[in-house]
Amino acid sequence: MKKFRLILVTENQNSLQKAKKFAELICKNLNCNSSFNILKYEKLENSYRIEIIGVISDYKNSISESIELTDRICSPWIVKYDREENEIELMFNKQKFSNFRDNQYNVLNWANFEIENQ
Repeated sequence: MKKFRLILVTENQNSLQKAKKFAELICKNLNCNSSFNILKYEKLENSYRIEIIGVISDYKNSISESIELTDRICSPWIVKYDREENEIELMFNKQKFSNFRDNQYNVLNWANFEIENQ
């Protein structure tokens, strides 16, 4: 079993309740039943850092599943490929041409997705 770590940094959220609602929405979209951690993100005003740990269901095709999972949220993602481990790390930076799959996701400013080393 492989686990993933998804870190999300929001913007324009002035309460912990809004960040929690956003995290719950993302978890539901990713079919991730695990809990999440939320901390105030001090580098940006009205921002929170959300960390979600989930499970990759298709061990053999974890790269494909990683891309599919992150694409449920937004695009484009920057890809870093690790040939030795046959894994990828994905990073999202909000820009004017970013495409959000749901309007409620547009509070996302930055994200990082990676497979956890076992």
